[in-house]
Amino acid sequence: MISPRIGFLTLGHRDYPNDIGERMADQAVEQLTQSGIEVCRASSPALEPWQAVDAAKELLDAHVDGVVVFLDTWLEAPVAIAAIRELEHLPLLVWGFPMFETEGHRESTGSAVVCMVIKGALDRVGLSHEGVWGNVNDPAVLNRVLSFIRAAHTWKRLQQTRIGLVGYASMGMYSGTFDHLLMRFRIGPEVEHADSYSIIRRAEAIGRKRCDPVVARLRRCARITDGVTEEHLQTVARIYLALKDWVAERHLDAICFKCQYEFSQEYGMVGCVPLALLASDGIVTTCEGDIPLMVSMIIQHYLTGQAIAYGDVLDRVDNKLLFSSCGFAPYETASSPDDVEIRPAIAPYFKGVTNSFALKPGKVTYLRLSEEIGSYCFTYGTGTGLPSQRRQGWAPALTVELDGDADDFLAHVTTQHYSLAYGDLSQEIENLARMLSVEVLRI
Repeated sequence: MISPRIGFLTLGHRDYPNDIGERMADQAVEQLTQSGIEVCRASSPALEPWQAVDAAKELLDAHVDGVVVFLDTWLEAPVAIAAIRELEHLPLLVWGFPMFETEGHRESTGSAVVCMVIKGALDRVGLSHEGVWGNVNDPAVLNRVLSFIRAAHTWKRLQQTRIGLVGYASMGMYSGTFDHLLMRFRIGPEVEHADSYSIIRRAEAIGRKRCDPVVARLRRCARITDGVTEEHLQTVARIYLALKDWVAERHLDAICFKCQYEFSQEYGMVGCVPLALLASDGIVTTCEGDIPLMVSMIIQHYLTGQAIAYGDVLDRVDNKLLFSSCGFAPYETASSPDDVEIRPAIAPYFKGVTNSFALKPGKVTYLRLSEEIGSYCFTYGTGTGLPSQRRQGWAPALTVELDGDADDFLAHVTTQHYSLAYGDLSQEIENLARMLSVEVLRI
């Protein structure tokens, strides 16, 4: 997992005592560092506009994901704006703190006042930013700053992401199609295409000697059920290695795989198990050629570091929705390692072998990036994943009791595929939507 790298710029005023504010800044940096953030701090507080410009350039040279502008006392607005004009293409957070308790009385540095001045100025000119007004020892404030940093890191990484697309959108799924150029410039990822035949040809050139360690790995991470042959496992290993070789050669971060019908029927092996192995390697994977779903999963992976699952929305009971794929899910999402099975795929729709287990319960965030005409929208919500059963006795599944309203979800649904991550990512998604200038709908 790549650590977020954030710039930290302290601003002050030449006529105001800065020692309290600078101690606050030191404490803020320490807490961020302890939270796993790589903090690139400007070498000294900036008190004049020209110093602010130099400090901003110093952070730009460090190639940071975004910048925290920390106001350590009252300062003149042009000092902050001088720095922000250098940094305005990056995600920005302006942090000021109010009065605080010390030695039995309320102390103030004036930081809260200038925070309001700067916020008003940036809002007036329409410059997107996150404003935080709170003390550095407040856990809720720190969580807001960390949510911003994770979103900024994701925003930056999306611009550098390379997706490998095998085939195209499966079975006429219009919602899985996308505008390649719009995706690249509005959201960030590049998409490199390969036909199914290219991957099959690679797979068939791989010998048994390379496959045997992969088969041994499969036997360690799953129970192999009756009907799964050694040849099945060798074929899985060849597809996995072919995809992994392509990832290495083309510097890919994710694989979106069209399984139906070229692999699932014509070649005789669904992609579920190879994709699950790749997900365990840290390569974000999904199927059915659904690039907007793929990007949704990449976003949740960058925000959390988790191996990300997805599900078709297949059923509703009261305020509970059933999320279930046709066979793909990362093994890390299983309710228990002992629950993971590799079993024959369900004929006649699919051939080969597939994964079978229920997903683990817990707090989840579901997310979908949808492409509209010339624009994008996030639809997301949170809920509680309940102890679940495999769908129809075999397919990976999770029943989620929504925090929002299921009627509202169905009224705004754009497709059947939703990305699933564990935890509440609401703040991060809202921040990222603002950074990407996309609409956001919370259910």
